[in-house]
Amino acid sequence: MLDSGRSLEFRRAALELEAQLRLKTGVVPERLSASELRACYGRRRWVKGWRIPIEFSDENVRQIDIVANEHFPLVPVRTALRERPPFLTWPHVEEDGTLCLLPNLAECDPDNPVSVAENLLNRSVRLIEELLEGAIVNRDFKEEFLTYWAYDAHGRGEEVISLIDPAPPSRTVKLWRGRGLQVIGEDLASVEKWVRNRFTETRSVKCEDAAFLWSSEPPLPSEYPQKGADVLALARSLGAGSEETVRQVASENADSLVILLGARGRGGPGLVAMHLPGRSSRLARKGREANRLSKGFRSGQTPRDVLVTRTFGQQGIRRTGVARADAAWVHGRGADGRSATLLNKTIVVIGCGSVGAPIACLLARAGVGKIVLVDPDVLSWANIGRHPLGAAYVGKNKAQAMQDHLASNFPHLDVEFRDHDVRSVVGTNDPALADADLIISATGSWSADHELNRWHLENGRAQPVLYGWTEAHACAGHGVVVAHEDGCIQCHMSQVGRPDFVAIDWQEGADANLEEPACGAHYQPYGPVELEFINAMLGELALDCLLNAPSQSLHRVSLARKSRIGSLGGEVSKACQVEIVDDGHGPIIFDREWPVTSCKACGDVEKSEAA
Repeated sequence: MLDSGRSLEFRRAALELEAQLRLKTGVVPERLSASELRACYGRRRWVKGWRIPIEFSDENVRQIDIVANEHFPLVPVRTALRERPPFLTWPHVEEDGTLCLLPNLAECDPDNPVSVAENLLNRSVRLIEELLEGAIVNRDFKEEFLTYWAYDAHGRGEEVISLIDPAPPSRTVKLWRGRGLQVIGEDLASVEKWVRNRFTETRSVKCEDAAFLWSSEPPLPSEYPQKGADVLALARSLGAGSEETVRQVASENADSLVILLGARGRGGPGLVAMHLPGRSSRLARKGREANRLSKGFRSGQTPRDVLVTRTFGQQGIRRTGVARADAAWVHGRGADGRSATLLNKTIVVIGCGSVGAPIACLLARAGVGKIVLVDPDVLSWANIGRHPLGAAYVGKNKAQAMQDHLASNFPHLDVEFRDHDVRSVVGTNDPALADADLIISATGSWSADHELNRWHLENGRAQPVLYGWTEAHACAGHGVVVAHEDGCIQCHMSQVGRPDFVAIDWQEGADANLEEPACGAHYQPYGPVELEFINAMLGELALDCLLNAPSQSLHRVSLARKSRIGSLGGEVSKACQVEIVDDGHGPIIFDREWPVTSCKACGDVEKSEAA
């Protein structure tokens, strides 16, 4: 029910639109009654409509409806074609005649609804003329075949989730059924990993064969398979082993058969599914289910040709859509060229607190293929305000909790954990360190960074190490990448881990840590919003290292807004003012060099190498 203000606005816009339609078309638009709207568009929520006769190039007069819902004029009108061929004869015409004219991201001017309606009416006429001419019909059906396959699908049923690479050739793939899902992957190992990560309590992952067919072009609606024989005919037409693929799968499957069909549309490759009935049938006698595929033969003795003939017979099939969950789709919808590179990268994150854990989450969302998490501590209630994990994980080891969280949410990735400190990981020379493309240290502990730095130097700096930390109140954040050349982390740190470059100078006491009512329990009272800027900077720096490994060490700094720094009793340091290129109002990010010095760590390594 519209309130009085909205009702007045609606009526005013409707009268203005009706007058403009009369002026532009030269005819009086026919007002559609509520019963006519329900009869023509039962599933829609149109509350106002006008019908306009328009003569087209084929000398036929067709009626176009302009319809509005209760949110008009804030929501633009739609148009619909009354005289039309059967559904799926023309693209862009829905089953009730509503025309699809604009992409889903299109925006319309809510302050000028009459001009919007006029534009849509003109677009409708142009579309119908193009459909009558015929050149766009097959082209658009093929370019947007996922849409039209979905229009003609047979309900949802179990959801089909695809992990495969939607590219040729046709081939046999693996299928797991469970939890109302059908998960299809390239092989048993990939399906098993996905299922065990996604559903940690799953014990047994039993797979069966399925088929993937690749077509050089999408089928038209008139070519959509209706029965099993159509599927076999489609496979035969595709050649290149497609027919043999479905024959092989049919001969080895006793239960219903799933066949994926892939083809490339305008926006890239797409997948659809066909489900063929297997041994289950409606032929049941005396409470026992008959096996329609092997009927007349002993169990396991049905000839292959008989199985194929009965599978791909005259019995109807079910067509459904497919949800892509492969890495390329999850991390960029198949259009981000970085995905393949990142999927082959390994990172080790040491410290899974309020800095390390968010960075791990960012890099998992970016698609880093393997993540190893290291932390000996457990998550407490005081942690969760600045941590991506919440109350459900309190009392659990941070690294293991993060492993559970990331693996279940990104089941295509490899995620491991170590409930150890840096000394244990370094002391045992954990292979994960040597295998990593990037090591991230976010412990906030100088002794931990010192230990990792010594290991890094002694092992020849084979891969970059990123050290991250914050200044007081999270008003500044630092990321130092120690690469093969230039300084190590100790080159610009005091013996107790104080950096020689600070971004902010504080009034006396303004940067002091607060203390819990317990011995030695200190903290800084900043929140997750302030910290998010620093974590984003560190995440971007990590991504830079993975995509283009640096040869020289570098220092990146994130600086908060100048007004926030001042409100807390600080000011941008003179050393920082020299570095930044603007007036420091922030927030800003800038890079610095991290040159080598004659620090004790570098000197000790040089002496060791000389000896």
